[in-house]
Amino acid sequence: MTKKSNRPKAKSSAKTTAKATTNDVVTTEIASAPTTPQPRPSRAPKLSRSQIASERIEEEYAYITDDLRRVFVLAGAIFVLLIVLNIVLSRAGI
Repeated sequence: MTKKSNRPKAKSSAKTTAKATTNDVVTTEIASAPTTPQPRPSRAPKLSRSQIASERIEEEYAYITDDLRRVFVLAGAIFVLLIVLNIVLSRAGI
């Protein structure tokens, strides 16, 4: 017993002729179509994962940067106050 072949059988010439005429009609329609290019819709620029993550982090922690700025300003003011007090108190002899 021979093994079955998975190859498709040879097609008859009548079917090939029918396909050829449909292909001719399609190419005629394509050739007569207008050649003005359609404008493409603009795409938003693609962002990498790190860019998306950094934008999300900036949005979530925007209040922290304001708080840190206030803390540094207060720390600087206190440091300047300590230096001024040291100079004033050392001259006063206390």
